[in-house]
Amino acid sequence: MRQLVQAAILFPKALGFRDGATSVHTSRTMMVDELSLVMEKVAPDARANEYIATIVEENALGKPTRSTRQRTAKRLTELYALDPNCTLFRVLRHFWAGELAGRPMLAFLAAVARDPLLREATPFVLSVREGESVDADEISEHLRQEYPARFAATTLHSTAQNLASTWTEAGYLRGKVKKCRSRPLVPAVVAAFGVLLGYLCGFRGKLLLDSTWTRLLDRSQRELSDLMIESSREGWLNYKAAGSVVEITFPGLLKPNEEKAGNEQN
Repeated sequence: MRQLVQAAILFPKALGFRDGATSVHTSRTMMVDELSLVMEKVAPDARANEYIATIVEENALGKPTRSTRQRTAKRLTELYALDPNCTLFRVLRHFWAGELAGRPMLAFLAAVARDPLLREATPFVLSVREGESVDADEISEHLRQEYPARFAATTLHSTAQNLASTWTEAGYLRGKVKKCRSRPLVPAVVAAFGVLLGYLCGFRGKLLLDSTWTRLLDRSQRELSDLMIESSREGWLNYKAAGSVVEITFPGLLKPNEEKAGNEQN
């Protein structure tokens, strides 16, 4: 299994990526249903305070108490920023307008960028062969070995369950009680977002098709190349390939300071 996490410098905080020991998954999943409702209720050109007001003041997610609404807003902000001034959220919102079926994987890719534990744990599920079963106890044991002093017993099990739920929402697992490994749905818009995340982290050319982010797509190199052609045809990116030379760009999408920050990661 190739290593998913490569180097800390590849996750630029200035563009919205996060590292460290904090993880939403000790208490929640990636909350894709809540994110989808927020995206539906809030206009694409809204400011950050409007996202929070929609959750807390308007109770768009139907939470029973104000404190629950505030906690939900906090967790969603930790996972997705909910701030158009944050590059990662702004581009997520851009790709969100694409194919509806791709939204769980769009949310997952963004969550991986901002939740270090999810990023570090996902190689475990990627290493499981398609069709093989996976349960919370196996995930718990993996976490125990990787982080021997980090989790209390109760937190360890709940964190494993939350990770399993997120992987199920994204499509890496299927089933309710008994979960089996599956491949996530990756339409062209998702592939484009995954490649863009690699671009923001400094990857260029052919390396964009074999980065931290494209490995999350769970596709072969040939499948990725086909997805790039489709993404280019649909206007999500520009893709040119001639022999071993690959050029992928995102015309008009990134601001000059964002292009500069990505280039500095290269």
